[in-house]
Amino acid sequence: MRPHPAAITVFVAVVWVIGVLLATSSLHGTGARDVGVRASGPEGPSVAELAEGLCAPTVSNPGGTNNYVPKAPFTDPLGQGFTVTGTVRDEACRPLPGVRVQVWAQTATASEQRNRTSVRTDAQGRYRVDSDPLVAQFGEPNVHVGYDDPGPWRRVFLRNVTRDGDTGAQVDLVLSP
Repeated sequence: MRPHPAAITVFVAVVWVIGVLLATSSLHGTGARDVGVRASGPEGPSVAELAEGLCAPTVSNPGGTNNYVPKAPFTDPLGQGFTVTGTVRDEACRPLPGVRVQVWAQTATASEQRNRTSVRTDAQGRYRVDSDPLVAQFGEPNVHVGYDDPGPWRRVFLRNVTRDGDTGAQVDLVLSP
């Protein structure tokens, strides 16, 4: 028995739409931004914002909590070949020292569920996590960065897109009360 021509047309159309959505998923619904080292993604507050002392708070994106696990252990490094860096600030653009930041990502050697760590920011509010290179998951390599400690700041979860071959990502956070 042969499939009906309309069924074949619908099937091909659905596969095509899914392919386009996966290929452009950073533009469709995840809220993710391209933050790879070759990207022009968010690089933190501008010079003007820093001078004015008014930094816009980071807003969580819809894919940010995917595969999140509370209180990820402090494990460093996770590998080598890819580095996630950033600075954590408050809305007055002041660096926040001692803030726990979580990072997780899919690599060739570990899944998002296993390739995760927490780090604390240094005296200048900076953090760094070394990992094995990222691999595509659902169409694109990506890294998650989150803040969820109890205290005066709101939780923030980001899913950040990189590109094949990127060696790092810069993900800055501005926390708000």
